[in-house]
Amino acid sequence: MKWLKNFFTQRYGNMRFRLMDINCMGYFGLIAFLLIFFHKTVNHWLLFILIHIGIILAILEIIRAHERNTQNKSLTVVRIFYPIILVLFGWSEIDILARMFFGTYWSTDHIIHLEKLIFAVYPTIWAQKFLHPWLDELMNIFYDGYYLFMPLVGITLFFKRKYKEVFAAFAIGTAVHFSNFILFYFFPTLGPQEMFTELQHLKFTGYIFAEITRIIQSNGSVRGGTFPSSHVSAAFAWALIAFRYERKLGYFLLPMSLGVGVATVYLGYHYALDPICGYIWCLIIYPIVLRLIKKRGEDPLEIPST
Repeated sequence: MKWLKNFFTQRYGNMRFRLMDINCMGYFGLIAFLLIFFHKTVNHWLLFILIHIGIILAILEIIRAHERNTQNKSLTVVRIFYPIILVLFGWSEIDILARMFFGTYWSTDHIIHLEKLIFAVYPTIWAQKFLHPWLDELMNIFYDGYYLFMPLVGITLFFKRKYKEVFAAFAIGTAVHFSNFILFYFFPTLGPQEMFTELQHLKFTGYIFAEITRIIQSNGSVRGGTFPSSHVSAAFAWALIAFRYERKLGYFLLPMSLGVGVATVYLGYHYALDPICGYIWCLIIYPIVLRLIKKRGEDPLEIPST
């Protein structure tokens, strides 16, 4: 294996890895490693391992190609924004991998029981009394708005030529997204739409954005990715990122991120504990990663301490 080590050292040894690169390669490498030991419920688990290895190699080649031609605008775009594709892929595979550790969605009943213990009602069911077409539409605007947070922050910073800020933003963003995905594997939980089918007598209506939500849910929902809410933790993280690096955008996204949390419960996609713990998880991860990028000299707003 010495030849392989020498090959990687010669080809990739002198490259500069951003924290976002480490987050992406680390996450997919970790899941691939875990699949070696925990794959009883995963069909074609070896294929997933190979795909993850391929993803890591692709990241290495993207970084290498850009460092050899930093003036190439197309390569620069790929170099900066490739994590968006990986976050989407990481989300999509949860549907298949969620039960890799335990074989069941073991935490579902515990979350439901804890909800009733804390709130005395099921908030998702209780919220049905407020259903009204215009309020439904507003909640769907918040819910659908989540999908714009990451590209909106990234593209805004990119077009303002704040390249260092974009790298820092994706360092924080990928850390929140991928760490949230890891929690799904430890707490695989089925959502209210599957568990409360007999109690959810009413469905939201709304107009244009309500239909967009239904399309997204019918094509992009996954089983087991409920607790804590990655929608909420990621939306909150990107709002905080915007507030740090593009303050005006942050003033818009921060209240939107709070609306996302309310909408996930109102529309019946999450238990109330999901967004609450999503906000808490963001508040844990965000300062940790911010400290790391400062220490690594990747935060353009601060000079690293010596």
